[in-house]
Amino acid sequence: MVNRAVRWAGAAVAALGTLTACGGPAKPCELLDLVPQVAVTWQADALPYGPDATYRLCVADHCASGAPAVYGDVVRARVHLPEGFDERKPKVTLTLSGGPGAKKLEASRTITLRQTEEGCDQALTGSLRLTADGELKEAG
Repeated sequence: MVNRAVRWAGAAVAALGTLTACGGPAKPCELLDLVPQVAVTWQADALPYGPDATYRLCVADHCASGAPAVYGDVVRARVHLPEGFDERKPKVTLTLSGGPGAKKLEASRTITLRQTEEGCDQALTGSLRLTADGELKEAG
Protein backbone atom coordinates (compact mmCIF):
# COMPACT_ATOMS: atom_id res chain seq x y z
CA MET A 1 0.00 0.00 0.00
CA VAL A 2 2.81 2.45 0.87
CA ASN A 3 4.67 1.47 -2.29
CA ARG A 4 1.59 2.32 -4.43
CA ALA A 5 1.20 5.74 -2.70
CA VAL A 6 4.87 6.51 -3.31
CA ARG A 7 4.51 5.60 -6.98
CA TRP A 8 1.41 7.83 -7.34
CA ALA A 9 3.19 10.73 -5.66
CA GLY A 10 6.20 10.26 -7.94
CA ALA A 11 3.96 10.18 -11.01
CA ALA A 12 2.17 13.34 -9.88
CA VAL A 13 5.46 15.18 -9.36
CA ALA A 14 6.72 14.04 -12.78
CA ALA A 15 3.48 15.16 -14.48
CA LEU A 16 3.61 18.54 -12.75
CA GLY A 17 7.24 18.98 -13.77
CA THR A 18 6.39 18.16 -17.36
CA LEU A 19 3.48 20.60 -17.44
CA THR A 20 5.45 23.50 -16.01
CA ALA A 21 8.57 22.84 -18.05
CA CYS A 22 6.81 22.56 -21.40
CA GLY A 23 4.47 25.31 -22.49
CA GLY A 24 3.87 27.10 -19.21
CA PRO A 25 5.33 30.58 -18.75
CA ALA A 26 8.23 30.84 -16.32
CA LYS A 27 6.63 33.87 -14.71
CA PRO A 28 3.06 35.13 -14.41
CA CYS A 29 1.64 37.61 -16.89
CA GLU A 30 2.31 41.24 -16.15
CA LEU A 31 -0.78 43.20 -15.11
CA LEU A 32 -0.45 45.50 -18.13
CA ASP A 33 -0.59 42.46 -20.43
CA LEU A 34 -4.05 41.65 -19.06
CA VAL A 35 -5.62 44.93 -20.21
CA PRO A 36 -7.17 44.65 -23.67
CA GLN A 37 -6.29 47.82 -25.55
CA VAL A 38 -5.25 49.41 -28.81
CA ALA A 39 -2.86 52.35 -28.98
CA VAL A 40 -1.88 54.70 -31.78
CA THR A 41 1.40 56.61 -31.57
CA TRP A 42 2.99 59.29 -33.70
CA GLN A 43 6.05 61.53 -33.66
CA ALA A 44 5.32 64.89 -32.03
CA ASP A 45 7.38 66.83 -34.56
CA ALA A 46 5.82 65.08 -37.59
CA LEU A 47 2.20 66.10 -36.98
CA PRO A 48 0.59 69.13 -35.29
CA TYR A 49 -1.44 67.02 -32.83
CA GLY A 50 0.09 67.27 -29.37
CA PRO A 51 -1.33 67.82 -25.89
CA ASP A 52 -3.60 70.65 -27.12
CA ALA A 53 -5.34 68.35 -29.60
CA THR A 54 -8.23 65.98 -28.97
CA TYR A 55 -8.71 62.47 -30.26
CA ARG A 56 -11.47 59.95 -30.73
CA LEU A 57 -10.18 56.41 -31.18
CA CYS A 58 -12.58 53.58 -31.97
CA VAL A 59 -11.91 49.86 -32.23
CA ALA A 60 -14.97 48.15 -33.68
CA ASP A 61 -17.72 49.94 -31.69
CA HIS A 62 -15.64 50.66 -28.55
CA CYS A 63 -14.38 54.25 -28.40
CA ALA A 64 -12.35 56.58 -26.20
CA SER A 65 -11.65 60.29 -26.52
CA GLY A 66 -9.64 63.00 -24.83
CA ALA A 67 -6.26 64.68 -25.04
CA PRO A 68 -3.41 62.49 -26.28
CA ALA A 69 -0.58 61.66 -23.88
CA VAL A 70 2.88 62.99 -24.71
CA TYR A 71 6.01 61.02 -23.79
CA GLY A 72 9.05 62.97 -24.94
CA ASP A 73 8.81 63.11 -28.73
CA VAL A 74 6.05 60.45 -28.95
CA VAL A 75 2.32 61.18 -28.74
CA ARG A 76 -0.17 58.42 -27.92
CA ALA A 77 -3.91 57.86 -27.99
CA ARG A 78 -5.42 54.63 -26.69
CA VAL A 79 -8.69 52.86 -26.06
CA HIS A 80 -9.25 50.15 -23.48
CA LEU A 81 -11.41 47.31 -24.76
CA PRO A 82 -13.92 45.36 -22.70
CA GLU A 83 -12.65 42.27 -20.90
CA GLY A 84 -13.07 39.24 -23.11
CA PHE A 85 -12.88 41.25 -26.36
CA ASP A 86 -11.96 38.59 -28.89
CA GLU A 87 -12.37 40.11 -32.35
CA ARG A 88 -8.97 39.44 -33.96
CA LYS A 89 -9.23 41.87 -36.92
CA PRO A 90 -11.33 44.88 -35.94
CA LYS A 91 -11.50 48.19 -37.77
CA VAL A 92 -9.71 51.05 -36.01
CA THR A 93 -10.74 54.66 -36.64
CA LEU A 94 -8.81 57.67 -35.37
CA THR A 95 -10.03 61.27 -35.51
CA LEU A 96 -7.71 64.09 -34.42
CA SER A 97 -8.64 67.76 -34.14
CA GLY A 98 -7.40 70.92 -32.54
CA GLY A 99 -3.82 71.85 -32.02
CA PRO A 100 -2.21 74.98 -33.46
CA GLY A 101 -2.79 75.20 -37.22
CA ALA A 102 -4.11 71.66 -37.47
CA LYS A 103 -6.95 70.51 -39.70
CA LYS A 104 -9.19 67.64 -38.65
CA LEU A 105 -7.54 64.32 -39.49
CA GLU A 106 -9.41 61.05 -39.96
CA ALA A 107 -7.69 57.73 -40.58
CA SER A 108 -8.80 54.12 -40.38
CA ARG A 109 -7.58 50.61 -41.08
CA THR A 110 -8.06 47.04 -39.97
CA ILE A 111 -5.63 45.82 -37.30
CA THR A 112 -4.60 42.33 -36.24
CA LEU A 113 -4.83 42.01 -32.45
CA ARG A 114 -2.42 39.64 -30.71
CA GLN A 115 -1.33 38.30 -27.37
CA THR A 116 2.15 39.56 -26.54
CA GLU A 117 3.28 36.39 -24.77
CA GLU A 118 2.27 32.87 -25.75
CA GLY A 119 1.07 30.53 -23.03
CA CYS A 120 -0.29 33.37 -20.93
CA ASP A 121 -4.01 34.00 -20.62
CA GLN A 122 -3.72 37.55 -21.88
CA ALA A 123 -5.97 40.08 -23.43
CA LEU A 124 -5.66 40.93 -27.10
CA THR A 125 -3.75 44.13 -27.82
CA GLY A 126 -2.70 46.10 -30.85
CA SER A 127 -0.49 49.00 -31.77
CA LEU A 128 -0.59 51.33 -34.74
CA ARG A 129 1.55 54.27 -35.74
CA LEU A 130 0.29 57.35 -37.50
CA THR A 131 2.64 58.39 -40.29
CA ALA A 132 3.51 61.99 -41.18
CA ASP A 133 1.17 61.71 -44.18
CA GLY A 134 -1.78 60.77 -41.94
CA GLU A 135 -1.94 57.01 -42.57
CA LEU A 136 -2.25 54.31 -39.91
CA LYS A 137 0.32 51.51 -40.15
CA GLU A 138 0.73 48.44 -37.96
CA ALA A 139 3.56 49.05 -35.52
CA GLY A 140 6.22 46.41 -35.46
